[in-house]
Amino acid sequence: MNTRLLEGPGRALESLHARFMVDLVLGIDNPRQHALAPQQQQFRERLMNEIVAQTQLRPWSAAGLFSDNPAMRLGLAEKLASQFDPGHLALTRMSDYLLILQAKSHASVELRQQYGLIGEQFSLRAGHKHRALTQRGLMVQSGLHSDEVFTRWHAGQYDGWSLAGRCYVALEELRWGAFGDTWRLANPEVRALLKDSLRTMTAQYLAEGIGAAKETRHSYHQWLASPTSVGLMDHKEMLAWMGSNCDAVRQPVCWSVTQTWQPVALGMPRLCSATRLVDAMIEELFTE
Repeated sequence: MNTRLLEGPGRALESLHARFMVDLVLGIDNPRQHALAPQQQQFRERLMNEIVAQTQLRPWSAAGLFSDNPAMRLGLAEKLASQFDPGHLALTRMSDYLLILQAKSHASVELRQQYGLIGEQFSLRAGHKHRALTQRGLMVQSGLHSDEVFTRWHAGQYDGWSLAGRCYVALEELRWGAFGDTWRLANPEVRALLKDSLRTMTAQYLAEGIGAAKETRHSYHQWLASPTSVGLMDHKEMLAWMGSNCDAVRQPVCWSVTQTWQPVALGMPRLCSATRLVDAMIEELFTE
C-alpha cells in the first residue's frame, strides 16, 4: 500500500481526514473544484487513493467514479465520518452545504433526500460536539489542544515546510480542532483573549525558527523558502491543498504561503517580521 503522503507530510496533520471529508462534500455540484490546475487535481486523486486504501474502502476507489459522481463523494464522506471523528468545524461545514444542496440542487429527488438526511446527521453530531466541549470546559479543551500543536511544532514535526508554512500548518491544525471550536463557540471576550494568546505564542515560535526577535523584519523569500529534504514536493503539494480555498485578494499572506507555485500576491509584504506575518495569518484565518 502506497501511503507516501499519509506517512510523510500527512503524519503531522491531525486535521487531514476531516479536511478531506469537507473537500469531498464541498466538491459536489461545485464547478470551482472541477476547474483545478492539473497538479492540484493529481494531488487530490493521490490523497484520495491513499485514504481509501488506508481505511480499506477499496470499492470506492473505482477509476473515474470519484471526481464527478455526487453520490460517490457523499457516500465516501459518510463512510469516513463513521471511521474518524471530525470536529465541529468540519461537521458544520458539511451539514450547511448539504442542506443548501437539498434545497437548491437540480439533482434527483432521491439524491436530494440523501443530502438532507446526511446533512441532518452531521448537524446532530455537531450539536453533540458543542455540548461535549462545553461540559468538559471550553478553555480547558482549547488549552490542551494548543499545547499539543505547539509541542509538535517544537519537536520538528512541521520542519518539512517553510518557516511561514509551519506557522500556517499550526494555525490550521488549531482552527480545525478543539482550539478553533472553542474560539467559534465562545463569547466575544473569550474569543479576543484566545486570539491574543495565539498571536503571542505563534510569533514567539516563528521568531525562534528564524533566530531573531519577533519585530525584526526579513525578506519574504526567507519566510517562504522550503527546506531541501526528502519529500519536498509532497510537502509543497500538501500545503497547496490545505490552502486551496485561500483567495489572493482577501487572504494574500496565506495564499502566498501555501500557493508557492504561483507568484506571491500583491498584498504579501515584501519585508515583514514574525509578528506582522502572524497577525496577518490569524486575521485571515480566524474570521467571524
